[in-house]
Amino acid sequence: RRAVTPALQELTARRLRAGRTVPILEMNGHAIGDSTKIIEAIERRWPEPPLYPADPEERSRALDLEDYFDEQCGPDARRVLFNDNLAEPETFLAMFYGADRPRIGLLETFTPLFCQVVKRRFRIRPETVEESREKVRAAFDKIEADVGPSGYLVGESFTVADLTAASILGLIVVPPEFPYIKVHPDERTAQFRRFRDSLKDRPGFKWVEDMYARHRG
Repeated sequence: RRAVTPALQELTARRLRAGRTVPILEMNGHAIGDSTKIIEAIERRWPEPPLYPADPEERSRALDLEDYFDEQCGPDARRVLFNDNLAEPETFLAMFYGADRPRIGLLETFTPLFCQVVKRRFRIRPETVEESREKVRAAFDKIEADVGPSGYLVGESFTVADLTAASILGLIVVPPEFPYIKVHPDERTAQFRRFRDSLKDRPGFKWVEDMYARHRG
């Protein structure tokens, strides 16, 4: 697993000839871009346990939910995350590089330009950020409305729907099992903490925590 610099991921993706975005999976010498295509490739290579339900109706619903959280919620969750943490550029850089001081030191030299690139790349403006906050809240609404008695969004087991919803909202929830924690959520900017705290008592927030505890523990 290799991290790329935020806002510059398109350069890496183009170099690997895998589109314009991350994540990118390199498997058997071939680079695969787009999370949906990556999951399809993994399902073919390692079909057990399945992420796609066998029942056609459930499969269709799971794929619709995957598309919703990936395409409609994902950009908004990232916009909120970046906006709130850009308030303190050093904290923002530490989120991605942790204690890697040489890399942080290099980027700190270009911090004003770097922040502008991120803001432009993710269309970070006051009105777009507030709209994105509402869409993130709506995503938690959807989880709370759609989760079944099993605790999963579709059927009786963990599917691509649960994987995508938990992964996207994990950026805001930051559960202990979240694999990219460089700065603990309680040590991030006040703006990020306020928004996260406003969601902490919601069943959807606790659902994300539960998915990580059960499947990334």
